[in-house]
Amino acid sequence: MLRRFCLLLPLFILTSCLTDYEVDTPLQLVVEGWIDSGDFPVVIVTTTVPVTEERQELDELGQYILRWARVAISDGEEEVVLTGKLDRRYFPPYVYTTSRLRGKPGGRYHLTVDYKDFHAEAETTIPQPVPLDSLRVSRCHDSDTLYQVHAFFHDDLAERRYYKFFTCMGRRSRMFFSSYMQTLSNEVFAPGEEVEANVYKGRLVTERDTYVPYFKETDTLLVKFASMDSLSFRFWEQMERNMTLGNFPMTSVKKNPQTNIRGGLGYWCGYGAMVYPIVIADSIRRP
Repeated sequence: MLRRFCLLLPLFILTSCLTDYEVDTPLQLVVEGWIDSGDFPVVIVTTTVPVTEERQELDELGQYILRWARVAISDGEEEVVLTGKLDRRYFPPYVYTTSRLRGKPGGRYHLTVDYKDFHAEAETTIPQPVPLDSLRVSRCHDSDTLYQVHAFFHDDLAERRYYKFFTCMGRRSRMFFSSYMQTLSNEVFAPGEEVEANVYKGRLVTERDTYVPYFKETDTLLVKFASMDSLSFRFWEQMERNMTLGNFPMTSVKKNPQTNIRGGLGYWCGYGAMVYPIVIADSIRRP
């Protein structure tokens, strides 16, 4: 999960005021990868996009996709080399994956990426999944046509835990996108309480319509509730902060999200994931 949430290339560009460009900044490797418990890994490999005064269309960004990289994952016992393939469900539409390796709770996964002079490494773990107690739907206070999804769960406060929500519209694509501003740490939970968290619609960055985080009565979706390690949490926490600041025209975002990629930018995240289907109309009618 962008399972997926896919970060676009421009999100990893160092941005500044409109007239402040770093035109001579060398290209950097960008790695976007994840592995869910019970699922296969997905890795996207690109480079940063130079910041210029000339507008670049999305179709022109294909030149920054690295299609012939060597991408490998080791689980401590075996190293598996991933296969690159075109997959238009993602943006960029080229991924590295394999059916020879599934994520397991408690597993540790070492990623290496090599392309010409680029070399990057990262390591992630998959925590034990934590189940949701329930998902509920309520009508938004200021709308007669939009609905809010609420998730409820109990947390084991005996150890530090980190969570994130992802959503997938429909049930067939299995394309999960990051639920906006829903990266959580149990350090803010009260002992023994049932935790309530709002689940917002994910957004593909290529969408041109105004983003609405809520759901319609006709929507059918999957909600993925993912446990993650502290490095993954820090990446998503910083990414969400940057995305929020980027929505304010007078605010400049000059700092890339904290990365766990050595030799590049991006993220390599393991998720202890549990997926739940929800039909908005059925949930509304349920007593």
